[in-house]
Amino acid sequence: MSTKWIIRHLDSDRALSSTEAPIVLHPIQLFNMNKTPVSVPKKLAKTPKGSKTGLKCSEPQKPVTFEFLPDPGSDDYNSLIKIVLSDETQTVHLIQLLKYLEQNICRLEGEYKSLVLAILSINWLGNGPELISTFQAFVLNLVSAHVSYLRPCVRMLVKRFIPEEVNKDSSVPGPELDTSHIHSLLKSLSAIVPMMIEVLPKVLEDLFPYINKSIRVFDHYTRNLLNISLYLPSLRMGIFELVISNMLKLDVRTPRVDISTAICGPEEEETNSRDEAMFEMDVDTTGEPKNDQQEPSVAEKLAKALPHAGSLDVMMNLCFKYIQNTCFVNGQLDWEVTKKLYRELLWIFDKYVFPTHESCHVQFLLFYICSFKEALSDGFVDYLWKKVTDPTAQCVYRQTAACYIGSFVTRAAFLPLSTARQVMELMLRWVHSYLDQTGDLRINADLEHHGPFYSVCQSAFYIFCFLHNDLMLSKQGLKWGQLLNFQRVITSKLNPLRVCMPIVVKTFASATRMHQLAFCDTIIERNNRCSLPVSSSQFSLEGSKKIHLESYFPFDPYLLPGSSSFVVSLYREFHGSLPDIDTVEDEDEDDFLPEEDEKVHAAVDITMMLGKSPVDLLHYSVSPGFKHA
Repeated sequence: MSTKWIIRHLDSDRALSSTEAPIVLHPIQLFNMNKTPVSVPKKLAKTPKGSKTGLKCSEPQKPVTFEFLPDPGSDDYNSLIKIVLSDETQTVHLIQLLKYLEQNICRLEGEYKSLVLAILSINWLGNGPELISTFQAFVLNLVSAHVSYLRPCVRMLVKRFIPEEVNKDSSVPGPELDTSHIHSLLKSLSAIVPMMIEVLPKVLEDLFPYINKSIRVFDHYTRNLLNISLYLPSLRMGIFELVISNMLKLDVRTPRVDISTAICGPEEEETNSRDEAMFEMDVDTTGEPKNDQQEPSVAEKLAKALPHAGSLDVMMNLCFKYIQNTCFVNGQLDWEVTKKLYRELLWIFDKYVFPTHESCHVQFLLFYICSFKEALSDGFVDYLWKKVTDPTAQCVYRQTAACYIGSFVTRAAFLPLSTARQVMELMLRWVHSYLDQTGDLRINADLEHHGPFYSVCQSAFYIFCFLHNDLMLSKQGLKWGQLLNFQRVITSKLNPLRVCMPIVVKTFASATRMHQLAFCDTIIERNNRCSLPVSSSQFSLEGSKKIHLESYFPFDPYLLPGSSSFVVSLYREFHGSLPDIDTVEDEDEDDFLPEEDEKVHAAVDITMMLGKSPVDLLHYSVSPGFKHA
């Protein structure tokens, strides 16, 4: 095969006659027309003006077509690849080449793979609509003729979802990229190549940004992934699975304590800045701020201090919007679509989120969709309760499910009070049944062997701490509370007050004492005496066992500022308080109740431990979901 290319005019109305010799040009000459004059035959130079049989070098934009390709591996072939990859190559020449290759698409087998890959890497989006349409037609014909090029083509398209990082440390999202032509081409490929459904998810997973990439990269990539699910709905669950699994990697690297510190800052710095601001206000009499720079928003402050949290915030915001736009059509809930999306999210939750230790924010996606209808919330609680009562499940999963139930029921403001009451009854029935089964055994407080029991007790205590005022308001409230029989639970040999978290125990003791449902103070004091360290050679640190449950409440306050608007209106904060010590009546005193001095001392101990007043015991930043030094 010749290494030269034979060309002829496209605008000629007739083919070359037998007496007219074809014009032969070297490939480098063809693409260098826009740079330097090329040497052409004298016959071509003397062509009369207006003739259509010759090619004028002064008009490099005139369309031409190619008759032969250079042999793979030859110098001309390598030169052609270099020219295609060059940024100085004119768009019109790329369009000509693409049209010729499209006409000879069957010849682009494996030996021409390097040329095809070079063409796929060109910047076809930013050089005019003609190149875009020509490139799309070339890719569709290429994949139709050679399925082996499907993965390289898809990979090339998905890479366009990742913007260039000008400043990796910048917290500014940057301008949104126009990827409509990419999605149009992906949609067309999926229509003509069934294998697209299998190839695309693997490519999306391979190219998902690493956790150290900038916020802008995560923003654009996640946005485009969710857009794919709009025209390829069969891939939606796989895309959500990919997005949520990667959000978890960011979530576990940004604890609530770090986010709170990044947003609020140390208390000393806040005090100093507040004092400086007050001083400046006193001195400045112009009425205008001295600093013209705009103070950064909370989201920008978080993104600068914790890039992982900033990326997670952006991705959560996109997922919340997607769920909202999918489930609501013209402001009306599409129940069938919502049920399907809920099942997909629940499956992903069970596979990724539920087994992940100390995830802080990703689980709020399910929290959000459950707010759309009460049936979804009931289904979620039922799913968790089946895990709690499954004797074949691992204890750690049963305990985690109990923590999810307690946190969900207390924090979901959209749940009716009747649901909380039913959950309490369900839990206490199971607890009493558990005590009936272990009543004849000589047992003591043992977290290692009775972990699910203690987790269910703590969740029930936690719900009562949050909602006791509302639960006891009704006429039958007191009778209902007495039927729960808290006194039997706390006085059992398993002694849950010793194992549950101290802050939950103290708050529960105050709430039950207020309603005369149980009296915990004597048991708490006895547990405290039993927990005193003993100096003896027979005890060692290696043989010590954990005696308290971990402080894990999955739906503790949502701290990501950019996406918090989807959660705030659905979230219940703790607005209750411990009984006012000064207003406790002396009438009907009980031996279980401590004296006045003891009550004051207990309240001071709790206040010193948490650094808050007793009113704020379960408020933001001091809920049982936080660890206290």
